[in-house]
Amino acid sequence: MRDAVSLAGIALCALTAVLTVRETRREFVPYLLLGTSALLLGACLPGVGEAVTFAKTLADLVGEAPVTAVLRALGIAWMTSAAAEMCRGAGEAQIAGWVETAGKVELAVLSLPFLRDLLAAAGFSA
Repeated sequence: MRDAVSLAGIALCALTAVLTVRETRREFVPYLLLGTSALLLGACLPGVGEAVTFAKTLADLVGEAPVTAVLRALGIAWMTSAAAEMCRGAGEAQIAGWVETAGKVELAVLSLPFLRDLLAAAGFSA
């Protein structure tokens, strides 16, 4: 909870800085946004170690394939969301929509082996 409050605080400070700088020196806004993005990403990195440890433990319990697929799905969802938001931020909503559609297709393709296994377990041949 404390981390989320800290991240929100950083975001609100950055928003204030961007709104202030935008009035006087518009050319500095992209640098502020890039710096804020790097700061927020860096603040999230300590949690990655815990997530990797948990993923390894989970893979030992249920097997590597399902854990890998879930992690790939999370990666696709996060990257798609980030790319779409960047497109929207640049005023390109149509490209953002296509990025999201491509991400959904990738997720559907990623889920096909699980659907095939599910159908086989139910007695249907795929």
